[in-house]
Amino acid sequence: MEDLLGDPFIYNQGVSYSLSEIEDCAIAVDATYYLQLHLDYFANNEPLLPALGGLTGIQGRIENELDQWKANRVTPFFIFDGQSMVGQDEAAVKPGLDSNVKTDMAWDLYFNSRADEAVSAFGTCINAFPARTLYHILQSALKQRGLHFLVAPFNAAAQMAYFEMCDSDQCAGIMGPSELLLYPIRDCIIRTIDWDNKVVTAVSKKNILKSLNVSESLFVDIFLMTGTSFLPPFPPLRDPSIIKTQPHSVADAVNMLRTAEKSVTLVCTSFHDILKNQDPNWLDKYRKARMAVDHFIYIAENGMVKVHDYEHLTKDNHEYLGLQLPSELFHYLNTGLIGPRVLSWITHGQLQIFPTLDGFASDEYKKLVTTQSVRIKEAALSLVIPRLNRGIGYKNINMKVWYDPSFSYTVWGRHETKADFAPQVASWGLQGGALTTLFPKFVHGSILSEVTALQNPKVVPLTLLKENERLKGIQSAATIKSICLWRFLHIRGYVNDQHELTKWGSALAAALSAIESTVKKFPSFSYLYESVLVAFELIRFELLNARNKHDELRGLPLNGSEDDQSSLLLISRCASLLKLRHQANGYTGPLSKNLLSFRSLVSEVRSADRDLIEAIVASMFLWAQAKRNRDDSWELGHALPFLHDPDVALGIAVKTYFDDLLPNDPQKAQKLEAFPGVYVPYAVAFAEDLEVACDFFEALYAGVKTLDAKEVPAVDRIAWDKAAKYLEVRR
Repeated sequence: MEDLLGDPFIYNQGVSYSLSEIEDCAIAVDATYYLQLHLDYFANNEPLLPALGGLTGIQGRIENELDQWKANRVTPFFIFDGQSMVGQDEAAVKPGLDSNVKTDMAWDLYFNSRADEAVSAFGTCINAFPARTLYHILQSALKQRGLHFLVAPFNAAAQMAYFEMCDSDQCAGIMGPSELLLYPIRDCIIRTIDWDNKVVTAVSKKNILKSLNVSESLFVDIFLMTGTSFLPPFPPLRDPSIIKTQPHSVADAVNMLRTAEKSVTLVCTSFHDILKNQDPNWLDKYRKARMAVDHFIYIAENGMVKVHDYEHLTKDNHEYLGLQLPSELFHYLNTGLIGPRVLSWITHGQLQIFPTLDGFASDEYKKLVTTQSVRIKEAALSLVIPRLNRGIGYKNINMKVWYDPSFSYTVWGRHETKADFAPQVASWGLQGGALTTLFPKFVHGSILSEVTALQNPKVVPLTLLKENERLKGIQSAATIKSICLWRFLHIRGYVNDQHELTKWGSALAAALSAIESTVKKFPSFSYLYESVLVAFELIRFELLNARNKHDELRGLPLNGSEDDQSSLLLISRCASLLKLRHQANGYTGPLSKNLLSFRSLVSEVRSADRDLIEAIVASMFLWAQAKRNRDDSWELGHALPFLHDPDVALGIAVKTYFDDLLPNDPQKAQKLEAFPGVYVPYAVAFAEDLEVACDFFEALYAGVKTLDAKEVPAVDRIAWDKAAKYLEVRR
């Protein structure tokens, strides 16, 4: 995502207009750009975002901003990015690595007690946090207000360009990044809206072309040379010995092109040595990017997915547009039933693992992404690809990782035996009426109900389909949620082929039952059941334990014996799976790079599980097992688990609190009362959050105790036992 300033030349072309000029109008807004403004530009942003791995007050700020739209009689029409474009994932890796270098410097400042400087340094790295992870928060706010939004097939800019091109009645203007200038828009792009001063700042494409004295076609070339979200900048433009004034601009690019007869190919030849050393494939990337811009994909107003200038589409369009997926999948993406990740892997034949916020590739992280979570992603692909064009199934999907450019692993290979989860998936159904009789308080989609119900021998037959029986056209969203969860639990090994709980399933059931009373006591913590499931996924991968301390990352517990420190590390890791309730103010408090690194492991597991649950629900619809024509697709998709990814604020707070507490400390009450004001001054109810974190650990321990050495290594079981005793004398 570009900085708001973006290209210096384009930024300086901004012109101010009165807000009254867009009054009573609908404005199409690029959602990614808008969220990036919240992260990086608007007042009250959170500079410690890259250090926490999440935001504490973004929801309140979004609500306040939407209130301003309403108060000023302007209607926002948000357009969200869909699948990535060819080259987009690859182009995102280098900015992420550059951000890691900056955050490492910020961490050094923090560890050297230069707190104010560290906060400022972290604030320059906010772009490291992907704005897409906040989509569900913005979409939820829009849904509650009855505001329409759209998920584009690929990038939002292309969709907005279509609305401009056809002079759509859906919007009277567009607001977004300068990348919109690549497309055939009519003229102006709104960059910012200052509600207080009633001013709209916009840039005019016609004025930019006139100032540069270039045609629209040449402008597209020079803009691509400066770099976009799907194409890295032309390397010579970033060379200070060639372009003295950095950052470079479109004016620099046009001057460079004019020296090469306005030909990108010739300018690449002129700088062959630089390209050879820095990016030998840049010209090929440029050609694909240019074709992708010329033939952008959009949803027409009649609902059809179309390609711009289709008549001149070349036969090798899969090279720059990707493979063509059925329109049905675009519909599920557009309506919010599923996200774009799995679709992007299939479309482009590539699965890119992006840089983490901590930038630390530990051995356990490498093992996780290359041999553990990748199995979950393979399962997700195996549920979707068989329902697509047969040719797609014979195209390889390769995985690349950010920490090793030479690494490549074939996630889906044409010559390899594919994992087949069809028998497990096909065995699940539900006789709803009988289930309600046995479980009057069964809550569909809660995870607790789905798991504990299978402990009842009378329920199991209700979920088994007969040999020749098939699900067809389920209308009930509640039933769909339960079947999806059961299929997930089956694929992940918590349930066997007889629909009975395995040892892991029984342990999960014990933990869920143990946390039930806490959920009832604190209804706002309804996500605890999901967190328990994520925790067990981590335990199975041998990640949620007291090992892999990584002293070099700092932020570990400091006081007590080595066993005490290990116990507190495990407890704080468990707490980092939960959310610290916080005011809309930015976070103020201690940090921990160690817990931030652990969060990267959690995020990888959570996102892989989300990919699988989305593939399961998509396969249900692709096989017509669920009724396709419905108006609750977004609600259904967002009711499924693994969507929310907490920051590490609560883990840090729990670690800091207990690290200063003695066993059976006589001053415990006073310390608890004083703690929030000193360490987490904007926490809403720290004492309650601490109680929930302790209950959460004890619930996990209740499940772990049911497992033997085959499931949990002895060293980890001992660590859990010690941590339970540590907590018992400090609660």
